[in-house]
Amino acid sequence: MRPILISLTLAAALGSAASPKTNPPAIHVQSPKTPPNEDVHAHLIQGRHRSVLAYAGPAHSFTFDIPYKSVKPSDVPGFVTIDKQIVQATLVPADKSLKSHLSGPEKEKELLTKYMNYELSYYKKKLKQNYSQLSTEWMTIHGRNFLVWYFNMPENYKLVSRQVYVSTIFDDQVVDLNAPVFKMDDWGKARTILVRLAGTMQTFDKHLDLSDLGTRLKK
Repeated sequence: MRPILISLTLAAALGSAASPKTNPPAIHVQSPKTPPNEDVHAHLIQGRHRSVLAYAGPAHSFTFDIPYKSVKPSDVPGFVTIDKQIVQATLVPADKSLKSHLSGPEKEKELLTKYMNYELSYYKKKLKQNYSQLSTEWMTIHGRNFLVWYFNMPENYKLVSRQVYVSTIFDDQVVDLNAPVFKMDDWGKARTILVRLAGTMQTFDKHLDLSDLGTRLKK
């Protein structure tokens, strides 16, 4: 499993993307027919009246409706800007030690907790970066369990002060909604946006045609 936590290099890139001068077009591409071997970002698909973040796997797909009018691609690949907040939706391949048959909410909570601890351990031990004030909370939205977790970034991060994650189980993998919080911004706003997105999650036991979805959203 590759770490999803933002590196110093990416944090610097996000600083330049906080107020982009140009907006690249949304990416409308067909997702690969094979399961991901590394982190995969959901695509932003913009329509006339609404926009979605969508991932289409070979047999399982998901979407998040974006309940905000202000949404646009970010200059940083894989990120979008929602109501001036940078957001990322990522499908993370589960570590082999975390894969097991899911059985009920308690098992899901166990897997999500192990996943979070794995990421934090990698961040601290492998990347030699210290976080502080980790907080966690559980939310059940429309019958789906979400782990909300957030922490303060190291003091030497000049741009980003906090990371906020909302994670859930999807097809024996993990879907992460993530928002880096810049030092001049309110982290509560980032949390609110992620939780609202989580409440719109839809899953499909099939491959979604993202090109067709984009066409329908433009009508």
